[in-house]
Amino acid sequence: MNLLNKNVMISGGSSGIGFALAKEFATLGANITILARRKELLETALLDIRKSAISPDQQFKWISADVSNFDELKRVLSADKTSYDILINSAGIAYPGKFVDMDPAIFKNVIDINYLGTVYLTKMILPKMIEKKSGYIVNISSIAALGGIYGHTAYAPSKYAVRGFSRCLRSELKSYGIDVSVVLPQDTDTPQLAFDQSLSPEITKKINHLIENIFGSASSVSAEKAADYIISGMRKKKFTILFGIEGKIGALISPLLDRLFYKYAVYLSKKELTK
Repeated sequence: MNLLNKNVMISGGSSGIGFALAKEFATLGANITILARRKELLETALLDIRKSAISPDQQFKWISADVSNFDELKRVLSADKTSYDILINSAGIAYPGKFVDMDPAIFKNVIDINYLGTVYLTKMILPKMIEKKSGYIVNISSIAALGGIYGHTAYAPSKYAVRGFSRCLRSELKSYGIDVSVVLPQDTDTPQLAFDQSLSPEITKKINHLIENIFGSASSVSAEKAADYIISGMRKKKFTILFGIEGKIGALISPLLDRLFYKYAVYLSKKELTK
């Protein structure tokens, strides 16, 4: 896959996996557009991304927009005449907690950003890909889309939705020469993960500790390593992109792990209630 002079749009490109991907694509000669909400963070991120360029002819820009607001996204992107070759839907949030304690507004916010944000940005970028009958769309889901973890009643379903959307979209777009991939990362060392862990219920933390015992410290990856896995998967045109042997094993035995984590969560929950 030749990325030289390809136009790449990355939502959530100012931090985390999106930012790491932007830098990696820049080293491969691509033109980069990052999209996120906070202008200050976008400006700082783009300065850093530019340092990875291999040619003075490469183009870099940022766009400030909320992916969960379709009207705003449409207004902002209508001024952008770029025909994108690659779209990376990386914008996302996690908000763990016990379902009974969480405000319904949290569920709306998570689904609006993680799922509808993916749908809305794809809706805006796709028409020009269809016109030229080529393109690549990569949606960042999660390994959580393969099972259910205590404390993730908001996050996991939103990532299930991204995975389902990707499967349906793939079948619709292949005849246009457009490829679709869905990425199922395990824990990735990003600011979002730190925020996630700060809010996780104690039972969720104990399940995460169990996961670490099963897979070791390699169960989590750096954002840079995640970017390497994603680009490698894209080169092979893989539909489902997993991270390393741990991700592949986790996906393969996900029904078994799902049952194990369920049993363990029920045990811990009953123990907690008897205190």
